[in-house]
Amino acid sequence: AAKIYRRAVELGNVDAMRYLAGLHNTGSGVKLDKKKAERLYRMAADRGDTIAQTKLGFLLYSEKKLEEAFRYYTLAADQGFSMAETSLGCCYGRGEGTEVDLGKARYWFERAAAKGDEDAIACLADLDD
Repeated sequence: AAKIYRRAVELGNVDAMRYLAGLHNTGSGVKLDKKKAERLYRMAADRGDTIAQTKLGFLLYSEKKLEEAFRYYTLAADQGFSMAETSLGCCYGRGEGTEVDLGKARYWFERAAAKGDEDAIACLADLDD
């Protein structure tokens, strides 16, 4: 399957870029290769794919590249992707990749919670404690 996805990536298929990145990120059926995963996520993210932007944010966050993770969460959150909105709220709440701003954290959690994002709902409850 990875061979087919590689060909689709060569043809510019964004879904294939994201899927193959996920395989390399986890080592699922292919060699575990975080650098290749990051490159493929970037290719899809740079084409506006919100899932890739968010997953790239997760990967960068795991590598302690907090400012860059924050930037990719913002790209996806600005397009209304709830998982990124929640992640962005967490960044503002903890001051990771940006300054602490509980007002902005609440804003992003509320946006995601309005879409039914359970993590955002839990984070909102934590803010209110």
